[in-house]
Amino acid sequence: MISRNKSGFTLIELMVVLVIIGMVIMLVMPRLPSSDSENLKISARTLAATLRYLQERAATTRTGYYLNIEPGSDTIKLFEISADGSGKEPADPLLQKPPLKAGIQVADLVVPRLGKVRDGQLRLDVGLAGLRDFVTIHLQSPEGKYWTVMAFPAGGKVKFYEGYQEEPQ
Repeated sequence: MISRNKSGFTLIELMVVLVIIGMVIMLVMPRLPSSDSENLKISARTLAATLRYLQERAATTRTGYYLNIEPGSDTIKLFEISADGSGKEPADPLLQKPPLKAGIQVADLVVPRLGKVRDGQLRLDVGLAGLRDFVTIHLQSPEGKYWTVMAFPAGGKVKFYEGYQEEPQ
């Protein structure tokens, strides 16, 4: 009688190992540092979503809001307009998070009645009817790449584009 030496792994053993490796990768990947390009894209999406949500919330709650934006920096602050007309931190936790990731800054803003604003501080009011003006916000990464966020007045429509866009597409 000949005895056979069976060495190696079964298909089931290999599949179990692959599943475990896949689960470990799914847990580790979100914690890895992301690139500046990815942070820029996420910041553009987050800012666009915040502007949309802010306009919808202003219309439904009948509360005014405004954004203080400092071009040339990473500062965008949201405020809720209180009964006395002063600004206070919004009660909504979604509006308390900063829309820009670390390292991403506002390169400039374009508002037709003001032109291109590259420094200082700009207040964008969001009332019951939405934004007052068409606004173009250019975000910049430390690598010098751009994403553009465009917010349209009185409709809640907000779009974002890769690159430095001057006109809506």
